[in-house]
Amino acid sequence: MAALITLDTYKQMIKAGEAFDIAESFNARVGDEQVPLVVKFLERGKVQQFEDGLVPFMSGFVGNLDDKGKVTAETGEPVSYTGTRSDIVGLGMVKMNLPGTMFPQEGYFYGFLGLETPDHSKRVSTFSVWFHVYNGNPDMFVNREPFRSELQKELDRVEVLIEQTEGTIKAKLIEWEKLITDLINNKNIDLEQLESRMATAEGNLKILEDKIKADGLLTQADLDNALKPISDLMNELNALDEVSIEVDGGTVEPFKTSLSSFKNTINNNSGVARIALLQDIHYQRAPFSGEYGEATTRGLIHIQHFGTLKDVLDLAVYNGDNVHGREAKSNTINRIKQLINTHQLAFDDLPTMWTIGNHDDNNIYFIGEARNENILTLAELENAFEINKTYGYRDFEDKKLRVIVLDSFENPEIIGKDGLPKYTRDYSSVFSANQLTWLSKTLEVPTGYSVIAFTHVPPLGYCNNKPYNDYRNVNHDLMLGLFNAFVEGTSYTASGTNTDYPAQVNVDYSNQGKGNLIGIVTGHEHRDVEPQVINGVRVIERTCNLPVGAGRLIGDISEEAFDVIEINSVNKHCKFNRFGAGNSLEFDY
Repeated sequence: MAALITLDTYKQMIKAGEAFDIAESFNARVGDEQVPLVVKFLERGKVQQFEDGLVPFMSGFVGNLDDKGKVTAETGEPVSYTGTRSDIVGLGMVKMNLPGTMFPQEGYFYGFLGLETPDHSKRVSTFSVWFHVYNGNPDMFVNREPFRSELQKELDRVEVLIEQTEGTIKAKLIEWEKLITDLINNKNIDLEQLESRMATAEGNLKILEDKIKADGLLTQADLDNALKPISDLMNELNALDEVSIEVDGGTVEPFKTSLSSFKNTINNNSGVARIALLQDIHYQRAPFSGEYGEATTRGLIHIQHFGTLKDVLDLAVYNGDNVHGREAKSNTINRIKQLINTHQLAFDDLPTMWTIGNHDDNNIYFIGEARNENILTLAELENAFEINKTYGYRDFEDKKLRVIVLDSFENPEIIGKDGLPKYTRDYSSVFSANQLTWLSKTLEVPTGYSVIAFTHVPPLGYCNNKPYNDYRNVNHDLMLGLFNAFVEGTSYTASGTNTDYPAQVNVDYSNQGKGNLIGIVTGHEHRDVEPQVINGVRVIERTCNLPVGAGRLIGDISEEAFDVIEINSVNKHCKFNRFGAGNSLEFDY
């Protein structure tokens, strides 16, 4: 096995002027796409922290070595790659998926590998490296379309003979080949059966070829017999009108039938907004007995279940603790990406909003230096979830609805005297001054709009603060004060009391009058709680998507517990339509 490529800014272990030979661990081939190059950067023996927004880069030339053993502009083609923060996988490592433009011709890559800011204003940890770029293989992309290679060989062998049939066979084969390619790229079928039937069709083509070679004759009967298996298969492929995308087994019974029945209960009135609510998924691949066990492995299944309803939904909201966070940093980032990829497969292009929970940054199950190495920063969370900020809003003009997602764990990184984060998300919930200023503007809504907000943890004073009584809630009072001023249509001025996260708000909603607040939807505590109203601000806590708790059984409908939130802004009515364990909830606001 090739060793991990490790580069230290302090001890390069090579003579001045020489380049690192990484050929034993990494090489490429002309035309290769998305080639993973994993490098670990050290700084005086310690893992690189990637401060100042640093990202990996590679630049140099590909071509022949000159008489000094280098590739320059005179002997090679210039290439370059600048990565993103998503290339950083933790523990000092980066994973660059290099594009094909980095390998334009056979020879050697000789150039620089290191870290820089995306705007190229600062460059650090620069190393000279070289590796081989081998000659390309014309058939190297065949495997992207399973079973195509053998068929292509057959097509190549009879190409001349096909031309003799006045294009009839050629047209059929082109149509067949395209259909099969489209099918494999977009649909799931029994590929073993497809392979067998293709072999039969190829055999018929071989018989046809031999007959033509033997006597040069081609009758209509010969042509019909050769093309019949192709025509039969094409007719079946054309009949497949649904794309089936399945992960971890996909949607099976009894869920398929129950979801179909549930779909009929969703209000399809054109004036009603329908929001999918998933929260506290706690997804990870490996179950831990004594905690949540197998329940944590079911997240991708649940996303696919909800995805069967996508054509009647307007929005999906994932309300925190999306992953469990009991793995190494790089693994947790991969779990987030698995969730996002499965969501995109299941929900297509449905608008989606993500909030951050106390588990998502990977902090809970680590202590000491390991916590420093494995916690995701706010920037890393934004990159992993592919969002610009960990809070935001979306308007549905036709439904007169504004949907707000807040980050109740927006803990900008402050390092304590012990070198560890001072406000970790396991027991500290922070709203920053920037988020509060943004919220004060966002609550200035158009006339007649209703507002619903989502944040992972219940605000200070709500739901008896279960299951923990010692949370450190920072600037929650200011956040609630803004919502109260919105509901009452009044002004509000206040300052925070925490000196680490100072904040001040000053708003006046008098001109827009009393606001229509549906409520603030939360999770975190893995239970359904009756809506609670304090100072005009309603908080609605709903249970976890994670299949744990009394009466919930994996494999049974009770495993699920998710809501479709149906909002009618004209009638000022809201319903949390529950699928699975628990009960629906509806109220006027």
